[in-house]
Amino acid sequence: MSFRPALALLSAMFPLALALPTAASAQATRLPSFNLQRLELDPAALGSLVVGTGRTLPAGMVRVSVQGHYEQLPFKFQTRWEPSDGTGLVENKFTMDVTAAIGLLDWLQLDVEVPFIVSQGGKELMGFAPPNGSGLGAPWVGARAALVRQELGFQLALDVSGALPVGTEDLLARDKYALHPSLQLGYLGETWQLGGEVGVLLREQRDLAPVSSEKQDMIGNELRLGATVTSRAGETTRGELSMLLGVPLGDGRVGAELLIAIRRHALPWLDLYVMGGPGVGAGMDTPTFRFIAGASFSTSKVD
Repeated sequence: MSFRPALALLSAMFPLALALPTAASAQATRLPSFNLQRLELDPAALGSLVVGTGRTLPAGMVRVSVQGHYEQLPFKFQTRWEPSDGTGLVENKFTMDVTAAIGLLDWLQLDVEVPFIVSQGGKELMGFAPPNGSGLGAPWVGARAALVRQELGFQLALDVSGALPVGTEDLLARDKYALHPSLQLGYLGETWQLGGEVGVLLREQRDLAPVSSEKQDMIGNELRLGATVTSRAGETTRGELSMLLGVPLGDGRVGAELLIAIRRHALPWLDLYVMGGPGVGAGMDTPTFRFIAGASFSTSKVD
C-alpha cells in the first residue's frame, strides 16, 4: 500500500516526460523573429513613391495615403534567381498600408507608416511552420530635414526613420530594433526629376541557416541604395521608374527591385496610383513580384 502514492506519482509524470521533448521540439522549430517587410514607402511622395528626392513638404501641408500591397514569394530560400518558380515559407502576402506626412517647417517634415497584414501563407520547410494569418505590422516613424533647398537647382536632405517594436512576431512583422538613416539627393527639372538615396538599415542579426541549410541566409544590417527618375510633363498623369538595392553588411544575399509606377492627379487634393515590378537576385526577403495600388489625399497639390 505504501508504494501506491509513488506509483501514482510516476504514472502522472510519465505523460509529462513524453510531452517535454515534444514541447522542446516545437520551440526549436519556431522561426526567428524579424520584420519580413523590407519596403518603406515615402509618405510625402515628392517624386517617387519609394525613393526620396531630397524634398520636404511645405510648412502646414499634410498628405495621407492608403494602399493595398501584394507580394509574391516574399520569403523563400534559393541559391539563384528564379522569377517564375519556387516555393517559400511565405508565398503570397497582402498588406494594407496607411501613411501620413506633415510639413512642420519649410525644411522639416515628420511622417509615419502603419502596415496591417491582411493575409499571408506558405508551405512548411525543414519542420518550420509558415507564418500564416493576419495582424499588425511594425509602424515606422521618421523625420526629414532639408540641408539644401531646391532654389539652387538641386536638393539634399537627411532622413531618419525607425520601426516601433509593436508588430506581430508570429507573422514576421517586427524587429527587436530597426533604424534607417539616409541621405537623399535630387534634381528638379522642368519636365522631369531625378532622385537618389544612400542609407544603412541597422537591426538585430538573425541566423536563418538552420531553416535553409545555407550559411549565407542571414538577416541583419545592410546598405540601402535607391534611384528614381520621374516625369513631370503631364498635367494629370505621370510615370516613374525606381530601383532599390539592398547589400548585406556581412553574411546575407543581395536583393534588388525594379518598380514602375503611374500616378494620376484626379483632383488637386487626390492622387490615384499603381506601382509594380520584379525582384531581382536571391535575397530571401526580396519578393519575386510586388504590386501596389492606392490613393493619397493632401491639403493641396503635392507635386
